[in-house]
Amino acid sequence: MDELALGRLGAPHGLDGRIKLVPFSGETEHLHDLAAVSLRGNGRTVQARVASVREAGASVLVKFDGYDSPEAVRALVGLELWAPRGNAAPLDDGQYYYADLVGCMLVDGDREVATVVAVCDSGGGDLLEIAGSDGKSAYVPFRKEFVGRVDVAAKRIELIAPWILD
Repeated sequence: MDELALGRLGAPHGLDGRIKLVPFSGETEHLHDLAAVSLRGNGRTVQARVASVREAGASVLVKFDGYDSPEAVRALVGLELWAPRGNAAPLDDGQYYYADLVGCMLVDGDREVATVVAVCDSGGGDLLEIAGSDGKSAYVPFRKEFVGRVDVAAKRIELIAPWILD
């Protein structure tokens, strides 16, 4: 199943087992249709059913079946909520999910220089973790000064500052 990470679970809220979910997209409307989800992190995966979702400012409060107290739901704090791609925030033309960048070739003109293996969130912005054909890994800031055209359909990302890999 093609799943995407939609957000991270925060602190328990209230007495009935609700927990805060901070969505990665900043949008919340698409979260109201969640049903079966995977909760992942810290080397474990928990399958859960969503009983309800309620707006709460910039986050939402989620209630999972079988988690009926703050003590029970506290075991889920810090996990990412993964759901089928169809439950993710809708994309506008020219937009893509970061997960779609994994597996793309980083290209300098016609020359393939590396493959994107992950997208990492750092304090100063997102980074493309790449693996070169020589097996070495590196990070490329995912900013307009370094990365040009992104073509997810063709699995190609233009590197406009190849010197960064030297």
